[in-house]
Amino acid sequence: MKASSFSRLAISGILAASTVAVMGSSSSVGAACLTAQGGTPLTILGQLVPDAACVAAGGYLVPSGSGATVPGSLTIPGTSITIPVPANLVATLPSKITSSINADTLKTLAPAAFAGIDKTEVKKLLPDALKSLDPSQLSQMTPSALAAMSPNQIKALAPASLTAMTSDQMKRLSASVMSSFSASQIDQLASTAFAGMSSGQLAKLKPSAIGVMSPEQFDALSGKALKALSAGQFSKILPDALAAIDPSKITSLSTTVLAKLKDTQVAGMTPDQIAALSTKQLRSLPSSIGDALTVDQLDGLTGGEARVLAPKLKRAILANLTPEQEALLPAEVLSALKK
Repeated sequence: MKASSFSRLAISGILAASTVAVMGSSSSVGAACLTAQGGTPLTILGQLVPDAACVAAGGYLVPSGSGATVPGSLTIPGTSITIPVPANLVATLPSKITSSINADTLKTLAPAAFAGIDKTEVKKLLPDALKSLDPSQLSQMTPSALAAMSPNQIKALAPASLTAMTSDQMKRLSASVMSSFSASQIDQLASTAFAGMSSGQLAKLKPSAIGVMSPEQFDALSGKALKALSAGQFSKILPDALAAIDPSKITSLSTTVLAKLKDTQVAGMTPDQIAALSTKQLRSLPSSIGDALTVDQLDGLTGGEARVLAPKLKRAILANLTPEQEALLPAEVLSALKK
C-alpha cells in the first residue's frame, strides 16, 4: 500500500489509537491479520499490522475478526489506505479521519457506531455529512453528544432523523440552539422529545416553527414550558394544536398570549379548556371572543366565570338557543347573558 504524505509514525499512531477500542483487548489476540479472508498478511509501509489494530487498518482477523466493524469505510487523508469504520468511534479515529466522513459514508454506518460518539468526536463531523443521518442513527447518540453539536450541525440534520429524538436528548440541548431548528425540522420532531422541552427552549423556537407543531407535539409539552410562549409564537398555533392542550395545562398560558387569541383558535377550544381558564385569564380574552364562542363552550362555566365573560358575549347567542340548549346551560350563565 502507498502512503504519500502520511509518515510511518503517523500510521503507527492511528493503529495504536485504534487498538483497544476496536478489539476490546490488547494485541494478544491469537490470529493473523490478513488483507482478505484467506489472503496474505497485511502490512503498511512494510510493517506487519498488529492483531489488535487489524480491523481498523482494513484487514481481517482470522478466525475471530467479525463484529468489530460496521458497514462503511474511510480513506485515510493523504494516503490510499481505506479502513472500515470501527463499531465504536470513541478514541479510535483521529480528527483528520472523523472530519473526512462524508454523507455517503455516514449513511452506511450502522446505528451502533453512533452510540460511541462522544461530545468531542461529534464536533468533528461535518454538517454536510449530518444531512444523511437517519432516525436509527440519531436515536443511538448519547444526550451529551447531541448537545455538543454546533448550531450549523443542528441546522444540517435531516428532518426525518428527528423523528427518533428522545426526551432525554432534548433535555440536554441548550436553549441557544433551539432557534437553529427550522420549521421543517420541528414538523418532524418526535412528540416524545417535546415532553423534555423546557420553557427556555420553547421560548427560543421561531414562530414559524410553532406554526407547524402538531396536536400530539403540543399535548406533550409541560405546563411549565407553555408559560414561556410569547404572543408572537402563540399567534401561530394551529387551532387543532391549541385544542390538544390538556385543560390542566391551559391555566399555564399567560394573560398576554390569551389576549391575542384569534377567532379560529377560540372556535377550536374545548368546553373543558374554556372552563379551566381562571378569572384572570377570562378577563384577558379579546372582546372579539363573543363572535367565536359557541353554546357548547359555555356549558362548563360557573356563574362567576359567566359574569366575567358576559360583557364579551353576543346577546344574539340567546336567540339561537334551542330549548334543549337553554336547558343545558347553567342558570348563572343564562342570567349573565340576559343582563
